[in-house]
Amino acid sequence: MKNRPVLRHFAAGLAAVTFLILWGAASAVNVAVDPAPNFDFGPSEEAARHNGFHIFNAVHSALRQWGSSLNHNGLSLFLATVPNDVLLYHGDNVPDLPPSFEWLAFEIEHAEQFARPRRSRRMPDPPPGLLNQHAQGGQAKSAHDDGDEEPHEYPGYLQIYRVTKPLRVLYVDGMGAGKTDLGTLDTQDFLLRNSRSEHPIRDYERGQDLCDIAVAWGLQGVLRMEAGFEIIKCNFSDSVEVVSVRQRPALADPGSRDYFERYHGIGSGRAVLDFSSMVSALFYPVNLTNPDPERPELLRLAGATEKQLHAIRLRLAEVVKARSRDTPASSINWQGVADMIVARYADRLKSMADKTKSLGAIRGAINQLLNLHIDYPPEGKKEMGKEDRLILAGIEHVTSSICSALFSVRKLVVADPYADQVSLSAAWTRWKQCPLCEYDEVCFVAMWPFGDRESHEQPSCRNSSTIGGDRRGSYWPHCQSGCPAQEPLLQHVSTERGLIK
Repeated sequence: MKNRPVLRHFAAGLAAVTFLILWGAASAVNVAVDPAPNFDFGPSEEAARHNGFHIFNAVHSALRQWGSSLNHNGLSLFLATVPNDVLLYHGDNVPDLPPSFEWLAFEIEHAEQFARPRRSRRMPDPPPGLLNQHAQGGQAKSAHDDGDEEPHEYPGYLQIYRVTKPLRVLYVDGMGAGKTDLGTLDTQDFLLRNSRSEHPIRDYERGQDLCDIAVAWGLQGVLRMEAGFEIIKCNFSDSVEVVSVRQRPALADPGSRDYFERYHGIGSGRAVLDFSSMVSALFYPVNLTNPDPERPELLRLAGATEKQLHAIRLRLAEVVKARSRDTPASSINWQGVADMIVARYADRLKSMADKTKSLGAIRGAINQLLNLHIDYPPEGKKEMGKEDRLILAGIEHVTSSICSALFSVRKLVVADPYADQVSLSAAWTRWKQCPLCEYDEVCFVAMWPFGDRESHEQPSCRNSSTIGGDRRGSYWPHCQSGCPAQEPLLQHVSTERGLIK
């Protein structure tokens, strides 16, 4: 019993340090980050260290559904490659090869959301500029019926494609396909498109602009994530071949479990990131403050100036050109480094912050962590590029913060009020994972357009009856006043995408 006050203060100190490491340090850049006087505007290791926790999380969550759903406002771009023989899926209400850019999904269930039969009193409209693309024998079909005929049902089709030549695409991190005004589209609209549009749902226009940029840079599309990963493929006559086109029935629910099975990666090397090509606003001394005071934890590019965005865009173009198809460059797997750090520290820090632990157990855990170290390769063995040095600066800031705090906690004693702050220390996405779910449940996290605020702040095990259905209380702003049922919502989204031709 004599040790109880010591244990209480020790656990409080460790909780406070854990909070500072995993939350306070990560959220430090959520306030205005104006360019410091000693900064020439450009990427710098000083800015990378300042934003170290966000850079670490961006690398750790890249191309992963789980982390990218929690950290949905991405600020980074990477080059990615989809290898030969990968199957991709496109849902449509026509069986024809898309004559222009279109969306390809990595999962069948994702594509089937857009492969449903439609009922209409008129022929479906084609996307702008494509009115006559489906004309047969030189005779264009009218886009509208006379309005007096009975409604027609147009079937849905699932088109399956195989990659015949590696696809080089631009990956936009976070939930880049989420049509929201939370900041999920900042990188695409503000940075890439130089647009301050207030219409996030207009994705067909966005897709056209992104393809114009990608093609000009010698790329074949843009890789993004919503509830599932997708590629905006700019030209279907290049590097893919049709495997099959299948007419689909009117399914009430095509299923979505594969979204949840792919939380920690697309799987099987179906897309490979070039981490050494990473270009991020986090490398620059820009203002990342969210103009919405209610959501300071969500970083935004709204405060970046046009000159700053232009400079980042120019650097991205330089990196894409330098790492072209004709001159393949080596890449460092920084995500593997981040994985090792999270695997080593995340669960132990969480466990040590538990106030029920004995003093001896906490001391033992700290000594075990501090008596060992991650063995980095010798310096000078391999010349690093600029982007690699910036990523390294961010990762070293994280590991240095952890190690310094662990040494400090041996002698740190703080007041009790800090102990409860450990509940906020969730900057690492692993800390929000669910315990083992039942076989008919999944660990559900908000993914546009699905999910409520609770599923974003604290994901939990849910079954199909608690995931779908009513959208009132949605996490996503467009659904705050009451979201339509799933089918009308998906039809609205696919209409805006140009999938209802």
